[in-house]
Amino acid sequence: MSVTKLQRVLRICDFGVKPVKYAEALAVQERLAELCKRKEAPDTVLQLQHASVYTLGKRGQAAHFKVPKAILEQQGIDIHNAGRGGETTYHGPGQMVLYPIVNLRRLGLGARAYVETLEECMVGACGHYDIQARGQVPGRTGVWVEDRKIGAVGVKISQGVASHGIAVNISTNLTFYQNIVPCGIEDCEITTVEKEAGACVQVTEFGRLLVQQLQQKLKYDNVISIPPSELFAPGKMALA
Repeated sequence: MSVTKLQRVLRICDFGVKPVKYAEALAVQERLAELCKRKEAPDTVLQLQHASVYTLGKRGQAAHFKVPKAILEQQGIDIHNAGRGGETTYHGPGQMVLYPIVNLRRLGLGARAYVETLEECMVGACGHYDIQARGQVPGRTGVWVEDRKIGAVGVKISQGVASHGIAVNISTNLTFYQNIVPCGIEDCEITTVEKEAGACVQVTEFGRLLVQQLQQKLKYDNVISIPPSELFAPGKMALA
């Protein structure tokens, strides 16, 4: 008797072009991660742009800020301890963020292989615009164009479930990076897809390319789009 192979299903939740507050997205991630640990939710990717925010990973330090935090907060810029790996970075409009909440045990991936896969997704999407980006740079995380950083990666893994993810600068206002030591690297030059491509690039289009890369590299059989309003609907939580 033949055994039917269960399909790998990936849900994509696109929050659209309106910037999402970091705390809101974090709460959604945490809820999904807990459900995923209990095998009560399928693998899900949150696709969004953030309202301006500085986030500190586990290695983030107060010394990474060149401007007092109080002044930044007075300017309406949020600051959050993210709980992910990595150091200090900026998120904001014009940057494509993907938060895959995925069960690495089901995917058969270890932490390092998963991070390298995320970097490969960014490299592949950049290649669509003839940008020669590279990941797996010794001593550094993320994706680089020569010595310019174009994409960041920072994940949290708990009980085999990954959260947080990747961020690629498309048309980001890079002046926000002047307030920090990005990723803890002094004199780190940050770049954007538009700058490297020499052309206008839609953030949502780049997000679509990232999702395609993720589906292919993690070998999902089926991808389902789901609006934020239905993310936790009982009828939308099938694992396969």
